[in-house]
Amino acid sequence: MQSASSLLILSLLCPSLAFAGEIRGTITEGRKSVGAGVPVEVRCGEKAYPPTETDKYGSFRLFVQEKGTCMLHVGYQNQTPTREIESFEDSVRYDLVLEKQDDQYVLRRK
Repeated sequence: MQSASSLLILSLLCPSLAFAGEIRGTITEGRKSVGAGVPVEVRCGEKAYPPTETDKYGSFRLFVQEKGTCMLHVGYQNQTPTREIESFEDSVRYDLVLEKQDDQYVLRRK
């Protein structure tokens, strides 16, 4: 009962998180974490969500209110590779790999 009341209080205090879908995952390059400080941003249509940064393990976590197709942008080595993703009401995980094709980085799903 206590957890249900805690959830209700949290949803009242943070309504934007109550209906937001979590997008989380990791980013690697060459089987190694990209490390801390790599900016990750999601844009759904015209709406851009505040970017987050990876932690020392290359992990990221964002909350997106829209459901549907969005674009995930990663700032890496003075480039911004992007990848189409799907946002849901619930949590979704995207473990991504940065690969260099010619002189450009591309994101692919692990």
